[in-house]
Amino acid sequence: MAKVDKRELERLYRHLKENSADEVKEAVSRLARTAGYGVLRGAQDRVPVRDGVLRRSLSVGRSDNVFEFSMKGSHADITVGTNVEYARYVEEGFTQRKGQFVPGYWKGGEFRYDPNAYKKFLQERKKGNHPNLTDYGIILTGQRIPGVRYLARSLAEIEAVLDDLAYEELEDLARRLFPDG
Repeated sequence: MAKVDKRELERLYRHLKENSADEVKEAVSRLARTAGYGVLRGAQDRVPVRDGVLRRSLSVGRSDNVFEFSMKGSHADITVGTNVEYARYVEEGFTQRKGQFVPGYWKGGEFRYDPNAYKKFLQERKKGNHPNLTDYGIILTGQRIPGVRYLARSLAEIEAVLDDLAYEELEDLARRLFPDG
């Protein structure tokens, strides 16, 4: 029959009571940060890049974010987002307004928005020329532009491994709380 040392159990209980709450909070926070930065890296890898503004703007927990994805745990929330206004449209997609004129020009098979293009069109008309409007921009067709889902796909990827990440964090927590094995 095994002997139970009551004083040793009481010492262990006091140790856990004094140290576990802060350790558990820190472990949950560390897990949330790990997951948040995993989502951030995945989103940065998936987001389409023209000039890099949207990719560089992605961050974890910035207060000026206008578009965010949050992961809410029992004691920690992590927000991955951006302060770029058009980020939601890249993520979720949008429907063009049929007949809307967008000023700009074509370069290398890609349309480039240029707010001054319409002014140039008007200047040509003022000179008495008969410019073609479509040389100074495009007229939208009203089609649906699908979203890339760079944040949603990255979040799903992290959620798929979150149990493994939590298990590793719990093992580490157990080693810290029970250093003697």
